[in-house]
Amino acid sequence: MYGRLVVRLGLWKRLILALSVLVVVLGGEAVAWAKEARKLADPQRLEVPGFADAFYYRPRGRGLKPVLVYLHGRGANPEDDCRKWAHVATQFGWVLCPSGPEDRGDGARGWANNAALGGQDVKAALDALRAKYKRRVQLHGNVLIGFSEGAFVAMQVGLRDPQTWSRWLILAANDQYWWGDAKQVLAENRRRIRRVYLLTGESDEVAPNTLRVADMLKDAKVPHRVRVVPGMGHEVPGDRMRSTYRRPLAWLLAHR
Repeated sequence: MYGRLVVRLGLWKRLILALSVLVVVLGGEAVAWAKEARKLADPQRLEVPGFADAFYYRPRGRGLKPVLVYLHGRGANPEDDCRKWAHVATQFGWVLCPSGPEDRGDGARGWANNAALGGQDVKAALDALRAKYKRRVQLHGNVLIGFSEGAFVAMQVGLRDPQTWSRWLILAANDQYWWGDAKQVLAENRRRIRRVYLLTGESDEVAPNTLRVADMLKDAKVPHRVRVVPGMGHEVPGDRMRSTYRRPLAWLLAHR
């Protein structure tokens, strides 16, 4: 009986030790992210002819780098969002954050539910970055990231310009963002769409729609992955940006 008690106490000690280590590690990651967030400079502002200013960060390293364009959600502040994405995306390339054409006040922007206008905005921002930095900025094979209303714009823009945007990270994708001849265009452009990653929170109301988008990509034979994140809602907390998006971005940019 004494021997069993000692064994049980030993197991409890090991369990408590393991939990303590986990708390320290997770706490350390959060503290490290907070410190880095304080150190990170504000994004640079980019004048975009015909549209509101965009924001951007330079990539780490030299030479020609891909551009990772983030399209914000409705009512979001593109400058603030660009700062968040810089923590995870500058290791892969330029981080460019256009401002939607709709001014919603106090720095908030929207896309006016207009994917065609949004596409012009995004292209103008990329052209402006290229004009400023010349051949350091890649014009083809870039990554398009869209969240919520930005996902609506990204799914339309990427579908119709896969030469510029051949890799997509769609957050909260919805099959209702594609209509009309979208299936035909997807089939026609499937060879130029290199990779697509769909990521949606489990408790987000569009999670079932995201799975239907995955089915459409599968039918069109577009290389893709889909992840529905347990316990996550519509948006990822800032301190989980790196752990959530680093692997999807690495997969999208692999085998270039």
